[in-house]
Amino acid sequence: MTILNCSATTCIYNENMLCSRGEIEVRGEQARRSDETCCSSFREQQEASAADSTSGHCGCEKIDIDCKARECAYNKHCRCTASAIDIDGHDAATYSDTKCGTFSCKSR
Repeated sequence: MTILNCSATTCIYNENMLCSRGEIEVRGEQARRSDETCCSSFREQQEASAADSTSGHCGCEKIDIDCKARECAYNKHCRCTASAIDIDGHDAATYSDTKCGTFSCKSR
């Protein structure tokens, strides 16, 4: 499991810069830069239904990350192997406004 710090405070799963979802998916199949990735698990608080509410849940410091960014140095068989990552997305309105700030393109 990876330590996750999330600045997407507009996400329904964000609890004190941690994630209450349990696991997330980072996308960016063709990404060569951090800006080409995103957290596809992001759900904006204003658009999410009451059924998705995390009320009463706490954020997790360590989380499983399904990583689709094939060119990331930390991607091993679609799992993130970084010891810690940052999901950036201050004021995000959609998942495309987020990114994996830890993404590092493999050297070729």
